[in-house]
Amino acid sequence: MPRALAVLALCLAVLAGCADAPVAGPGADPDAAFLSAMIPHHEQALALTAMVGGRGASPGLEAIALRIDRAQVEEVGQMQGLARARGLAVTAHHGAHAMSGMAEPATLATLPTLCGPAFERLWLETMIRHHEGAVAMARGYTGTDDTLGRFAQVTVAAQSAEIDAMERLLH
Repeated sequence: MPRALAVLALCLAVLAGCADAPVAGPGADPDAAFLSAMIPHHEQALALTAMVGGRGASPGLEAIALRIDRAQVEEVGQMQGLARARGLAVTAHHGAHAMSGMAEPATLATLPTLCGPAFERLWLETMIRHHEGAVAMARGYTGTDDTLGRFAQVTVAAQSAEIDAMERLLH
């Protein structure tokens, strides 16, 4: 009997230690994995939109960059809030530049050196690929959270529409 009590006490201690732990890490939980990829993906989009001002971009590019910026700021906040509310372990995504659609470091270094049409073309090409990557990640969402599922669907629709608008600016 004392041994059974000791085992029970040990189990309770282990469970109590887990009470404040995140539900699952990104490797084990598709919801956490989705957020761990999508948050830094959106953050890079914000870095790209921050490059537009003062580059001699067309009013059309300035307008779409502002729309993307406002949407992505809101979505990052939503994703961070969802992660906190669900106790999901959202971790920094190592090798983020290798994620689908992420801009290469060389492109990120080149963009600030350009102005006018050269900047606009490279920025649009980069952001189109970036959005295509986000759309692919959102379509590939395999989690079970209804809110994240709807978020993924909205991401597909909104970013597909933005891709269409950016493609029109390219031509």
